[in-house]
Amino acid sequence: MKYTFKGLYNLQLKALALVLSATTVLAEPEIGISFPPVASAEQRHFTIDALRPLGVTHIRFAENWRRRGMRPDFTPLLGRMTELRNAGHQILLTVQSDAPDAACAERNLHSCLIRENAPFEAYLQGLLVAIGDDIDAIQFGNEWDSQFVGSPEAFLELHQRFAEVVRRERPNLTLVLGGVTGRAAYAEAVCVKGHSVTLPDLDLTEIIDSFCVGDAVRNAEAIRSVEMMLANADYDVADIHLYDFEELWPAAFNWFANLTEGRPVWVTEFGGPVPSLEPQNPSYQAERLESYLRVINALPLFRAYYFKLVDDDGSVHNRSGLYDQLGSPKPALLVFERFLSQR
Repeated sequence: MKYTFKGLYNLQLKALALVLSATTVLAEPEIGISFPPVASAEQRHFTIDALRPLGVTHIRFAENWRRRGMRPDFTPLLGRMTELRNAGHQILLTVQSDAPDAACAERNLHSCLIRENAPFEAYLQGLLVAIGDDIDAIQFGNEWDSQFVGSPEAFLELHQRFAEVVRRERPNLTLVLGGVTGRAAYAEAVCVKGHSVTLPDLDLTEIIDSFCVGDAVRNAEAIRSVEMMLANADYDVADIHLYDFEELWPAAFNWFANLTEGRPVWVTEFGGPVPSLEPQNPSYQAERLESYLRVINALPLFRAYYFKLVDDDGSVHNRSGLYDQLGSPKPALLVFERFLSQR
């Protein structure tokens, strides 16, 4: 099934995006933080105190239907959001593509194929009513091209169900298309356009060959899926994640942005270094962060969220934090602070 924008409202949104992209394309992006710790009161206090001196107000964190159950209670989420909003933060809420088992036809570790007859819309309506004006933007799913249990077409079906509820209940809320990894954009840049890629003191010949030749079928499907999603989904802002190979970011970003028909692009995760290839010690991370920030600042985008504030043991880039797991500042924090102060 092909999805298209319907009605004057969405046409006006599209026209507005074109005007904005034309008039503010050279502005430096707002820098935020993706997935800072906010689950407990102690974590929220830490995040608020850490971000206040940096002047960072944009944050992104997640909501998960699976954890709320079939009869969701949004009280814990409301308390969290109220505290963060009162501290001056603007929130991008990522509603995970997950659900309670009773609503799932199939699942993996990260997502759920929500049944057609599941009360997905009722959950979303309750969520939007509960949070009111406490969010700046909203999206469904995270890295759907690698984490979603179903096909890209199945994800599109769910995104459209999500978008329909958002448009009806909160027509002025910015709708962000769920973030996509850099695979398709990197494949286009390196394997199709021939852009070079390097890392300090490493020969990447075999890795690039494996990526472009060994993963050729997967890459072609990733490119097709991203093109299909951007052409057919209902969204105000497109979202891509950029990691590790920052010299590819301009080409990757431009390829992606050219598919959005003039709508803005946010990078809701960026950072590094590559866990499997580069050192993970704090001094090396700080050195690489300088390059990441310089490149991201030069891209024609509106907003970018660094991943992440505090190290953890659960994510791929688990040592990319500005603080270690004990809450002690790392050298990267000084780099981040200096960068923001000089803009």
